[in-house]
Amino acid sequence: MAAFNTAITDNPPDAEVRLADFGLSLTQLLAVRDSARAAADDASPLMPLNAPGTLAYIRGVEALRAQVLDGEWVIDRTLGVEAVINRELGIRIGYQNVDKACDLVFKPMPRSVKGPASERMCSFPLFDYYGMVLETDHDRVPSDDVKDPHGDQVATYFVMVGEDGSVELSSPIIENQRYSDFRERIFVDRPDEDWEARIDPEADPLEDFDVPVSIKDKT
Repeated sequence: MAAFNTAITDNPPDAEVRLADFGLSLTQLLAVRDSARAAADDASPLMPLNAPGTLAYIRGVEALRAQVLDGEWVIDRTLGVEAVINRELGIRIGYQNVDKACDLVFKPMPRSVKGPASERMCSFPLFDYYGMVLETDHDRVPSDDVKDPHGDQVATYFVMVGEDGSVELSSPIIENQRYSDFRERIFVDRPDEDWEARIDPEADPLEDFDVPVSIKDKT
């Protein structure tokens, strides 16, 4: 695979400008994130262990379509992958649960390991193989000789939602069951750091802290 640098957009103003190239907005992708995370949080302890991820995936795809379908963006199910596509722009977008998004050091990893067959699903410009196995439909992987009919005209992205609520729109490369690299990553939102993580009681001074002083009666 030819070496290349990932294009990373890591602040909201620039992300808004880049998403406008797709005819999308930050608000739309945040709505997808919120719907998916709400579905995951709604899973009952009595449900199967994969229920949070499955519910998040189902609602994430539903919310993505509800947000973007407008005549130019239409439903796409190429090779069994539930997505939306804009053929005029040459962009396909799906949904993916990941461990964490919007991290410059650690790349997002899909919540479920990608099998060798997923690497055969789609072939796109600028990288060798890309693919996805649906969390709810593992048996729909195509055979070796099946390729994406739009592979030479369409670049595929995923709305990637982390367990912490982070979300990015990114175009991955899948190799050896993992996201081996990314062609582009657009950081949409990451949750604020927890205040406890920002304060080290052993080292950081406390501001605006009044120590009560009293004078003992010596009588």
